[in-house]
Amino acid sequence: MDASLPTTRLIVYGHDYCPQSRLLKNTLAQQQIDHEWRDVMEGDPRYKDELRGLARGNLSVPTVIFPDGTVLIEPWPQDVLHQLNPVRPNLLQRLLTR
Repeated sequence: MDASLPTTRLIVYGHDYCPQSRLLKNTLAQQQIDHEWRDVMEGDPRYKDELRGLARGNLSVPTVIFPDGTVLIEPWPQDVLHQLNPVRPNLLQRLLTR
């Protein structure tokens, strides 16, 4: 699902009980990609409402919002890296240099 939600940085909704979320969180850290982690289980209660608005009423994690407003629901790390890099090489560079 794509949406138009402008943001200044990569935002990741997830929780540490989800292996796919943990994998994405670790991959972004290893790649030193600046992002905001929004834990929907242990973080701000508003994160669940925000996530439901993005994921058609579901708590689908991980869900990622890119700085250009694109939203990916339940992507694997390689999907996120692909979205950042080949199509938008400047976007990845901008996130790496923060």
